[in-house]
Amino acid sequence: MLPLLTDSERIVSLPNALFNTTFNMKCKPRTSPAAIKRPQLLDRLELPIEQASCLVSPTPDQLANAVRYNRSLFDQYDFEVAEMPYAVVRKIVRQLIADDDVTTEIPFIATGHQPDFFHAGVWAKHVVAKRLADAVGGTAFDLIVDHDVPKQYTIDVPTVQDGLTQPIQFDYADSDRTQPFEFIPKRERQQDERFVAQIRDALGERFDRSLLPEFFEAYVANDSSDWVDQALAGRQSVESKLGIDLLQRRTSRRWYSPFLAELLLSADRFANVYNRILVQCHPKGESRGPDESVATLRRINAAIELPLWINRPGQTRHRLFVSKVNGATKLFADAQEVATFEDAVLKDWPKFSDALAQLQPWVIRPKALILTMWARLFWADLFIHGIGGAGYDRLTDRLITELYGIEPPVMACVSATLRMSLPKTGATQEHVWAATRSLRDVRFNPHRYIDHEQMPEILARKQTLVAESVRLRREDPINRRERSRIFNQIRLLNRQAIGLQPNRQSELRSERNRIEKAIVADQDADRRDYFFAMHDRTDLERLLANLPGVQQLRASDIVE
Repeated sequence: MLPLLTDSERIVSLPNALFNTTFNMKCKPRTSPAAIKRPQLLDRLELPIEQASCLVSPTPDQLANAVRYNRSLFDQYDFEVAEMPYAVVRKIVRQLIADDDVTTEIPFIATGHQPDFFHAGVWAKHVVAKRLADAVGGTAFDLIVDHDVPKQYTIDVPTVQDGLTQPIQFDYADSDRTQPFEFIPKRERQQDERFVAQIRDALGERFDRSLLPEFFEAYVANDSSDWVDQALAGRQSVESKLGIDLLQRRTSRRWYSPFLAELLLSADRFANVYNRILVQCHPKGESRGPDESVATLRRINAAIELPLWINRPGQTRHRLFVSKVNGATKLFADAQEVATFEDAVLKDWPKFSDALAQLQPWVIRPKALILTMWARLFWADLFIHGIGGAGYDRLTDRLITELYGIEPPVMACVSATLRMSLPKTGATQEHVWAATRSLRDVRFNPHRYIDHEQMPEILARKQTLVAESVRLRREDPINRRERSRIFNQIRLLNRQAIGLQPNRQSELRSERNRIEKAIVADQDADRRDYFFAMHDRTDLERLLANLPGVQQLRASDIVE
């Protein structure tokens, strides 16, 4: 566990397993009246297996304390960002996030994901974020990672035919496959209506038992030209009906801040620390994040790569390189020079904000660790990850500590498993093995599988030959010619028996194929990654009931 700072502690030795070094912690003396033990993530975060089960770490009764602990840390932090005090930068960023919707004085509980059709395990983060915000008198935010590139432009919809589940993919967008979500245009209304009709036909009666009618009513009616806003309208409609209201914030529209200026100003130091951490944790210098972008940074001549993307509509994303020249910072999209910012501008947030606006159509976007570092340090009072995010964000903890010499804020992890109510055959690999044995056995013991009036006679002759073969093996084992003759007669009788029902072998082979297909169908029926609004309402209600409620999360009052 990371040590908690006391009034007099200025230098803290952190656990070797986490940080492997000692840092001068730039924190103000603690002003809270009582020390709070740092809430901890489980060392091993395991996916819940049972239907409607969930994972919450730290434990639900510790989440409010995690918020309190983080707010105490934020009050102590005493470092600069682009030559501005941390407290000032945090205030700027929180105001950018809050806009005019909420006051910045209350706790901000955040979670985030890409804007496409995510499953109930991801949605569970929204539920806990909202309920925790209610428990601590705060607001829950949904950070939309719309600058990521979709893995696919399809939604998987399970269909059932002859008792077997098979997913069908339907396209929800017609954009270039290399374009980030933020640049995906909304399709014509007629195309959207056809898309919805296809899903309705595929699901049959399950469509009306789900929350898809509400989702797609808002989805189709949305008048934005932007697919992300369209998808968010559908999600917001569903969540509102379930009492899970989060303020949606798109990364592409909110993330510019003095933190970006800090990265540009301190590119050399940042890249060194970043690479050192990745190499220490992953000897090959590579670790996959949600956008497959957590990898060691490169240097090309005097240019230094930062963990940022730079791109513009209609083009693939480029890695951002910077070089320092005479008090200025040059930006490159890979090898293409894009812009130059005077360092004095980078240190003046209003001027830098204007310069970023003039950079268009080029835009700068964060990679995985930078995105969560920005959220966790500069505006969220607690960030709730899924299992994957919580895993890679342990690297962010080390990055925060090594860069700023501070104890990183606590993060949380929430996940859940919910499967659709789809039919399953119960077929197993043991059934396949049994069918394979039968397919082999029918060649040697056809009487076990073939029912024919001539079979008793063939079986009697075969049994006589088998008895003679046994006698020869026991009494005259060197008489190979006679033993071979009897063996060939037995094999001939087996062929004759199989010929009585020539389709039996193909029937057994078809049975094995059917079982193998049934196993695949059961796996598809058992998937946990179908869109959360596709589930039966009763199943979603069961999940809601199993996730911690407001009272369970209301362990303490953090607003002083």
